[in-house]
Amino acid sequence: MTDGVLRIRSFAKVNLALAVLGRRGDGYHDIETVFQGICLRDDGTRRVLSDEIEFHPAPPPAEAAGRIELACEEMPGVAPEDNLVWKAAAALRAQAPAGVAGVRIVLRKRIPSGAGLGGGSGDAAATLLGLRRFWGLAVTDAALQGIAEGLGSDVPFFLAGGTALGTGRGERLVALPDRPAEHLVVVFPGVEVSTATAYRALNRGNLPLTSGGLDPRIQRFLDSAKDGGSSPAGFFNDFETVILPAHPEIAEAKSLLDRLGAAATLLSGSGSSVFGFFSDEESACAASRSVKAVRGANWRAFPAETLARSEYLHRMFG
Repeated sequence: MTDGVLRIRSFAKVNLALAVLGRRGDGYHDIETVFQGICLRDDGTRRVLSDEIEFHPAPPPAEAAGRIELACEEMPGVAPEDNLVWKAAAALRAQAPAGVAGVRIVLRKRIPSGAGLGGGSGDAAATLLGLRRFWGLAVTDAALQGIAEGLGSDVPFFLAGGTALGTGRGERLVALPDRPAEHLVVVFPGVEVSTATAYRALNRGNLPLTSGGLDPRIQRFLDSAKDGGSSPAGFFNDFETVILPAHPEIAEAKSLLDRLGAAATLLSGSGSSVFGFFSDEESACAASRSVKAVRGANWRAFPAETLARSEYLHRMFG
């Protein structure tokens, strides 16, 4: 923290495996997924392309005590109160002692929105972690977890990152061993996919009601991970069956990564980003540049690397 200002980074995620088990009585779906935190980079400078969040002391008037202000130039038309960052700050303030100082939050977006990369959820979790430090609150990790669950299904994962199994709506987490460092390319083909629409499309395929027990494909993934494996051949995403036929651009992005030599390609979440694994950083950067050469400015492509749980908070606050 410098001059009373705390600056942190917020990262992205992909889903290495995602099984949609069925619709629950409360209208949500039970899923089983393997989250993997990633760090996006610029393929030219290789600098980190995370979202950035700053926490500034509020202006001095007394009425600013406890006040939350949010500035984000990259999201025009979105009211601050509708942003997950503001909602996270308000939820944490509700558990803070009376008279907590006001805060001005500046959010700089680098991770594409609506891309299945968890950018908004990551920002919310980073806000909880950052404000706990900024305000000096004695709020436990368990309490933060409870707040995160109320903000969104993916938010709890971003409190610790790394590799994790998510069940329920994705909010119940079991930390998995960190995978070896891996390089990938993430492609955002410029279209957004509504999560609600994606689930409705799966429902039309007559998904069964949740019956309990891990999906066999998830179990095989976990068994392989215990042996130091879980190769890309075991990656899968149930949303691909409905998203790829409905969105030719996303199917084309996946096919392009295959042609560029990716070891495996997959949709992340309900889309619209796809990602592919490459043997090393140079190959990932070259593939990213090739995507841009083929598709121009309409698509965005990022080399990326997996982000281990053991280094997640250091990279966030470092």
